[in-house]
Amino acid sequence: MAQFKQWALEYVLADDEPVQLELTKKAAKELEDSRASSTVVGNWAASVHQWMTLTHSNDDDQMEDGDEGASGDIISRAKALSFLAGTLEVLDKTILRPDQVQRLIGFFGAMFSYDHKAGITASAKALRQLYSMKNFKPEMGIKVLEDVCKLKEDFRLQTAVTRLEIYELFLSLVEDSAVSSELQHKYGSSCGFALDLLQLCSSERDPRNLMIWFKVIRRLLAEFSPSPEVTGEIFKAFSAYFPISLRSSVTPIGITAEDLKEAVRNCFSSNQRVAPFAFPFLMQKLDQGDAVTVAVKVDILRTIKACIEAYENPQVSVVPYIEKIWGSLKYEVRNGEVKETIDATLEVLRAIARKLDGSKTHKQEVALLRNYIDLVFGDCKDDLSNPTYTKQAGLLLMTVVTANIRGYVLYNAGFIEIIRQNLRQPKSSTHTRDLLLLLNSILKTRIELFKNRKDGHTEDEEQLRAETRTHILSLFHDVYLPVWTGSEEIDVLKQVALGLGLLVRQQALDAEGAVSLLCSGAICVEICKLLIVTLVKPLTLSSNDNQSHDATLEDDVVLALRTIVMSYTDGYGWIIRSARKEIKKRDWASPSEYSLEALKVLLSRLAFIGCSEIPTEVNSDTEPENPYSPLRHYDAWLWTLVYLFPLSLQSVTADSYILSSLHAAVIWFRDACEAKYRASALAQYSDSDKNWLAEFEQLPGTFFDQVESAAMLPDEIASSFGEDDPETYRQFLRLSLFIVRGFYKGATAEAPWSEQALAQLAQTAALVVQNLSEKLQVSCNLAQEAFSLFKTSEEKPCASPFSGLLTVGILQGLHPGAMTGLYQPGGVAEKFICDTSDLGSSPRASDIKAAVGTIYSNKYPAGPATSEEYQTLKRVLEFWTNKIKESVTSSDIDSDSFNSLTNVAMHTIAGAVARQEKLVLDLIPVLHEAAGSPNPNGEIVARSLGVLVQPNSEVLNKETHANIKRFYKQWAYNFLVRPLYDLARPGSDKDPKTTARYSIMILSVVKNCPFTIYQDDVESLLRLLVTALSNKKDDSVLSEEAAQAQVIAALEILVDILANEPSALKGFLKEIIGGTTKVYQESTPSNKTLHRALTTCRKLSLQVIGALPKTLEERYLLPFSRPTQRMLALACGDPVRKVREAARSARANWAKVV
Repeated sequence: MAQFKQWALEYVLADDEPVQLELTKKAAKELEDSRASSTVVGNWAASVHQWMTLTHSNDDDQMEDGDEGASGDIISRAKALSFLAGTLEVLDKTILRPDQVQRLIGFFGAMFSYDHKAGITASAKALRQLYSMKNFKPEMGIKVLEDVCKLKEDFRLQTAVTRLEIYELFLSLVEDSAVSSELQHKYGSSCGFALDLLQLCSSERDPRNLMIWFKVIRRLLAEFSPSPEVTGEIFKAFSAYFPISLRSSVTPIGITAEDLKEAVRNCFSSNQRVAPFAFPFLMQKLDQGDAVTVAVKVDILRTIKACIEAYENPQVSVVPYIEKIWGSLKYEVRNGEVKETIDATLEVLRAIARKLDGSKTHKQEVALLRNYIDLVFGDCKDDLSNPTYTKQAGLLLMTVVTANIRGYVLYNAGFIEIIRQNLRQPKSSTHTRDLLLLLNSILKTRIELFKNRKDGHTEDEEQLRAETRTHILSLFHDVYLPVWTGSEEIDVLKQVALGLGLLVRQQALDAEGAVSLLCSGAICVEICKLLIVTLVKPLTLSSNDNQSHDATLEDDVVLALRTIVMSYTDGYGWIIRSARKEIKKRDWASPSEYSLEALKVLLSRLAFIGCSEIPTEVNSDTEPENPYSPLRHYDAWLWTLVYLFPLSLQSVTADSYILSSLHAAVIWFRDACEAKYRASALAQYSDSDKNWLAEFEQLPGTFFDQVESAAMLPDEIASSFGEDDPETYRQFLRLSLFIVRGFYKGATAEAPWSEQALAQLAQTAALVVQNLSEKLQVSCNLAQEAFSLFKTSEEKPCASPFSGLLTVGILQGLHPGAMTGLYQPGGVAEKFICDTSDLGSSPRASDIKAAVGTIYSNKYPAGPATSEEYQTLKRVLEFWTNKIKESVTSSDIDSDSFNSLTNVAMHTIAGAVARQEKLVLDLIPVLHEAAGSPNPNGEIVARSLGVLVQPNSEVLNKETHANIKRFYKQWAYNFLVRPLYDLARPGSDKDPKTTARYSIMILSVVKNCPFTIYQDDVESLLRLLVTALSNKKDDSVLSEEAAQAQVIAALEILVDILANEPSALKGFLKEIIGGTTKVYQESTPSNKTLHRALTTCRKLSLQVIGALPKTLEERYLLPFSRPTQRMLALACGDPVRKVREAARSARANWAKVV
């Protein structure tokens, strides 16, 4: 006894929760050790007796007298009860006997009768713990509810936290099936306890408490059987909150307004017995007209929908209210303008149709659905002849007719017939368009219903099997064809085109349940021929004809043809044969720009039609030309491209478009595979144990002789995997590699391989190779093939000076592990990269070699520093670094050749920088020395160093497996730039040219780095920026080209600083405003060679000036306001539009500085 009293006293005096928890654990252990003997339990309960002596009247009197001691007693008593509740919380739930649980319930329940000022929270918490005891009996739950309800009016005076504890207790009790059964047995339909709860909780406003209270109400309605009168009282309790909202609060509570709306909605939809109250109430709310906001109206509609979906026995709970619901809701669509309201209304109407149809396991009487659709039909069918309401009426009819298969089968024929009748005598072209749109929607919905036919009741599929289809089959000749041939309205023709696509896609079930196309093969062919004319029409037009040509119709024809060929697979053969014939009819020796553009668009569209989706295997009434294959269209398109190439020996542009459409086809089909089979599942299908290239070598004849069969894949391979088999992806990659190899081998001296064509082919090769697994790349020896270009030693090499592009294409897609063989000493890669004999031939040649060097130095697979491979990489990097060192002071090399040499060297080193290769650290001092050289070539090196942190993103990116470290720019900056700030600072003892070179070097690197990398050096950097802006015309130090590059870099960095840390500029405002103004004034477009650079200078200088008022306080800018505004006024007359726009924006910003 003494122990418990001491622990209780310590608990009351303690304020730290951990200390209090420890005390309750001690008390619980004492109870458990005694096996909950009556004496020990009694002592434990009596330990708080000293705080229980005051009555409620004493409390009230003392509180009214302002006795502070009374307040202290209340707090102490509350904490004392918390000691008992806390002990029960940690106590073993099996230890207390039923009689002990009963007595404790009586003790804590009594607190609700007289101790309203203290202990309610603790008592509620204790009762919840007692409820969780093993020996809690259902009849005890009744006692708990009765005791708690004695709070009556004092309940609303409790804190929100206390009320929450009580709500949690109520919810636990009503969710207990045993307690619920006991309550039902005692109270029956009168549900007296429920009325007590309603009286107790009717004034609740706290969001957290309401969430629990609504759950209690939902349980009362769903699991008990209250009489209609009691149901009405419960309905009044929760409907009083509708529509519910939530005030904004500074303190987040974790509950949103949508949570509260959903909780109230669940009360409305809890049970069908609420229907007589819910529907009239909600319709009355809805019919209040303009007094109802959009948000409230949507809430009402969603609540009606929830009720319809949840109520059982729709004949009793829904049917009596349908006419009233329809009478109100039809105007929400017929006259509505707000999309959210219209959508919510249609959801309600659709929910009614589905409810009256039945569920997966039980169908309702057909008369229920029929009567409902008849009601809608009767009000809407006449509106279809009125252009004002055609779209709205069609939407309403579509919603109820196509909500389920039964409704569709019963009414689609009549629905289509009404549309057909109105199309015979349309009021306008807009009326025709809307009717066709409605007809197309029916066909589109039928596709969805057919697709999901197995998800519903078993009768649904039987009904589809038995449906009449003649009215659909006749649509082509009776509706679409007459409109297509008789109308010139583009919007109407677009709907016809889309409708024809949907018509061909329709499927039907035969008596055995087999699926086939609804339309005959003859009709499908006729539709294809009809649409192909529009597709190839641009090829037949001249540039003059095209001025009035609307390409949007062709876009919809493309979509329609894609829809067609995905089901009617022979259709793609018709399309490409017709297109191929039209293309070949034309002379491509000297085509016009318009003809080339028309060819480009046509090829792109043909690739999209056949390759952007995987076709579906559906039977037709005619024998297919070829066995079904998921790759059939892609295969046919590749064959077509090989057939067309080359179009002309003179028109290299036309041939590049063929290769461009090959690239597009690969992208389209890859994306289609990812959508069909999921990208994550395709990884294992990009692999193979076989050498595909060796298999290709076994094929008879040359590559271009393989195309006589109108397909690349043999039928036995093409048809060996189905539509849902991811093996499709592996065969797609195999076929793509085959076509790339073939075009590579075809790049001979006689072929029309322009730089543009080679670049397109290289991009396609990179795309194909990057999707192959590393293992497959190794087995195919693609690293070596990148330099042999798939040719044997006997075959003639590609004579184009741009053939290196093809090498880049393959290397770009390789995994680092697949490139190991290229790092052998004296290997083909090292020889290619270190060959400087062709550098002077053209800038493009150096760009190609630079790209190869970038990939080579970046994709080195990690290995020991002593390995031959690593030494080869080191040798290549040192070769180019030493080449710069030797050439920077040489008089034997001209500036163009040195530019080319520097380009290759910097890009090669940049690849190693991106992977943070430590070898680079030994090269940096050499680069610093070369850049600081007073020789003019030093200037070129300094300007080029920015490449080291900005390598070619086309050849180095994550998709192509490049090794790009996350913080490589930070790493490079620390070693490359940070040591140079002191050297770049002007001084009397320093060579001005050298300091200028270092400044250029710093700016060229920093402009390619994010602000976070150089933010610690902003002050030092700003001094260099100010110097760069003020020394622009100092020709004795920098060439004009270098000076322009330095100024552009300085301005770009200033823009970046202004966007991130404008306060850093406060100490340099005079110099920056003066310098940017000077830059603008001196960057006049006098030098045609530097016209673009000068325009960029003017634009950037105005951007810097214009950003100052937006980022700095007005007081810092006032001294510069007038001269700056005068300069900006003049700049508004700049001859370049983009510069004028920047000037106007800056002037508007500075106008606020007064």
